[in-house]
Amino acid sequence: MKRNFLYSAPIIFSAIFLLPGSRLSANADEDNPPRGIVTGRVMEEGTNTPMEYTTVAIYSTEDSSLVGGTVSGPEGNFEIRRLPFGEYYVVTNFVGYQKKVIDPVLVTRSNEKVDLGLLEMSVDKQSIEEVEIVADRKHVEYKLDKKIVNVSQDINAAGGTAADVLENTPSVSVDIEGNVTLRGSGSFTVLIDGKPSVLEGSDALQQIPASAIENIEIITNPSAKHDPDGNAGIINVIMKDKTDQGLNGIVNASVGLNNKYRADFLLNRRTGNWNFFLGGNYNNNLYPGRMTREQVTFTDSLDRVLEADGAFDFRRSGLQLKGGVSYDFSETSTLTLEASGGNYGFGIDRSNRSHEYTMPATDDIYYVSRSTMDRSGRYLNFTANYTKQFDSRDHQLTTMAYFSRSTGDGIEKQEDYNTEEGFLVEDVIPFSTRAVETEDEYQARLEIDYTRPVGATGKLEVGYQARLDDEFENRLYEEFDNDTDVWIENEQYTSGLDFFRNIQAAYATYGGEWKNFQYQLGLRGEYTYRKIEHERSGEDFLINRLDYYPTLHLAWQFKNDHQLMLSYSKRVDRPRGYWLEPNISYVDPYTIRVGNPALEPEYIHSLELGYQKGWGMNFLAAELYYRNTTNLITRVTEFNDSLDLFVLNVQNMNNDHSAGAELMVNWKFWKWLTVNGSITPYYYRINGDINGTPVEEETFSWRSNLNTTFQITPTTRLQTNMAYRSRTVTAQGTSEGFYYMNVAFRQDLFDRKLSATLQLRDVFGTMKRDFTNTGENFEQHVVMMREPRVLTLTLSYRINNYRNEPERRGEGGGEMDFGGGF
Repeated sequence: MKRNFLYSAPIIFSAIFLLPGSRLSANADEDNPPRGIVTGRVMEEGTNTPMEYTTVAIYSTEDSSLVGGTVSGPEGNFEIRRLPFGEYYVVTNFVGYQKKVIDPVLVTRSNEKVDLGLLEMSVDKQSIEEVEIVADRKHVEYKLDKKIVNVSQDINAAGGTAADVLENTPSVSVDIEGNVTLRGSGSFTVLIDGKPSVLEGSDALQQIPASAIENIEIITNPSAKHDPDGNAGIINVIMKDKTDQGLNGIVNASVGLNNKYRADFLLNRRTGNWNFFLGGNYNNNLYPGRMTREQVTFTDSLDRVLEADGAFDFRRSGLQLKGGVSYDFSETSTLTLEASGGNYGFGIDRSNRSHEYTMPATDDIYYVSRSTMDRSGRYLNFTANYTKQFDSRDHQLTTMAYFSRSTGDGIEKQEDYNTEEGFLVEDVIPFSTRAVETEDEYQARLEIDYTRPVGATGKLEVGYQARLDDEFENRLYEEFDNDTDVWIENEQYTSGLDFFRNIQAAYATYGGEWKNFQYQLGLRGEYTYRKIEHERSGEDFLINRLDYYPTLHLAWQFKNDHQLMLSYSKRVDRPRGYWLEPNISYVDPYTIRVGNPALEPEYIHSLELGYQKGWGMNFLAAELYYRNTTNLITRVTEFNDSLDLFVLNVQNMNNDHSAGAELMVNWKFWKWLTVNGSITPYYYRINGDINGTPVEEETFSWRSNLNTTFQITPTTRLQTNMAYRSRTVTAQGTSEGFYYMNVAFRQDLFDRKLSATLQLRDVFGTMKRDFTNTGENFEQHVVMMREPRVLTLTLSYRINNYRNEPERRGEGGGEMDFGGGF
């Protein structure tokens, strides 16, 4: 296959924005009145640990009025701009630490940039016990362009995965199979520390251990700097990291009833300018359940009825090892190298008993189906990051190079036994089939991002990104000949697929502020070249396209901690690889699946309006959103009379509209009781046609979460999570509502070095998936329920007092929020 690489793009683009940058900034500054800048770095006294989220405020010496302020960044750095010449004093404040005052601070024409240097803050020993009780961060924090889910606040997720964390989060729903939807859509991009995941969507989130996660960012309207992929936005999982001097780390292990095991560790060693880390995780989990199916197929002469019930076992497993090193060439220049590798596996065993008959009545048919699906893969990732910071925090260059190689294989086996009414399979020779798949994939990514201030309040971001994906898949389908005891290839279901995609992107954003108003405009351009070669048919499917994706973010900051935000973005949802495979896949005795290589991307227009009001650690947040999807990728079920089978496929057939409101409150009633609740009413409408039949469905639905935390003692917590999901519609039917409740108890021991968490999931056994599909000549009703009341014990041990810094230090001053850009 000919590769259409644009080799010169990075060089040309870099020259465009790097070489003239200095002159652009200089010219802009000449048009602005004299303004000063105050910078510094906040550290914890005695440990030299950078203190993020520290409130830094600057006051006029003349009348003690507040002139400006900010919060410190991840390395403790802060910068306050737009200061008129004059005499000031600076106050730094952090929950649990003694307030620090720097006085005087003189900003003059001859001293426009004042560097306060290293500011050390000491622990307030008199209030430390109270801080350990009340200084936990909010479960969900709202920022200008994202929600941040603080994993440490959800003890019900202990021993679980990222999907379990998101189960209790506004905007997100998780069904009994672990499938995650973001605002009703299963199409979103999963990033790990800002880098792509080997697995996609829900599969990726179910492999990441919750105990290794610092927080999760939910970005429903990303700026032009981010990839536009995903109908609903981006879920960025931020893993734990440490920069303390010396050796520290954390080890977690959990065990649950009915074969559920998980363990992970992270070790960090920092010495001088070098930082080394090593981590790994292991999981092996079994999720049994039951399923019932009722199905009626309509023909001119009779109706055929199928009634089936059975059991299933979901399996998920994985092993990963990762390591890396970073070196600080100076305080403004850092190189980081990382590598990770491992394997993953998932599968399902099914055993179903089926009764088939017709109306008017004919002879009854009874049969037993046993199937096994196993998929496994291996991967190796390499990442290099370089960051260069110039004369201010907002002036920097970052580059990232990423390479991934993954291989995988899978096997699906099916045995069908024709039996009598008692479903006895002894002495019955089954009809046996199997499908064997292999795949080999390479991914590469290059990013160059440049940011610099423009004038007193503006900020320009420009960047170039390249994404390459090359994948080959082969599928072999065989049927067992009972007479010769030989597997015979079925060429109709056997084929190979070669997939190649090259995306070249450039973006620019410009943001600034005027009084209490902040804004950011962005535009991203992407060139996409995609080619699919189908081995059996010899057909090629080509896309060669240029797209543009505008973004807009606005924010108004009012008095008394009120904030209003408005954002818009255009996005794209590119078809998943398995949707594009034209191969015929055997699903069960009455169903086959066929991909569609001619499938085109969806395009999404998303608009959001948000409001926040804070009272210290308490806050109220509300969001209104509207999303319109054109060229909607629709999963279609049809009955094929000639094959006498159901056919599952995907087509671009519809448009949809989704509008709703998200209301969330976080309230600390007393030191021992915190309640976090959300409710999301929403309207959904889908219209289009399926094979010439007009489709128009609409529904008004809602979902809610209620998390209650009881701080029994400074080291003992009890937490309950309750959720409800109402009935929703699909293109061909409905999905019924359900509710569930989880309970967890956590005890910290040995000066918080050891934590033990006991968790019970789905207390009342009410979590299920109940859906109905209706077509021109059929009706289906399926109910699935997974194992309820799962009890899990998780132990966590901290080496050298490893701590999750945000949990220990709290919200960092709480009420002051000076923005900080987009």
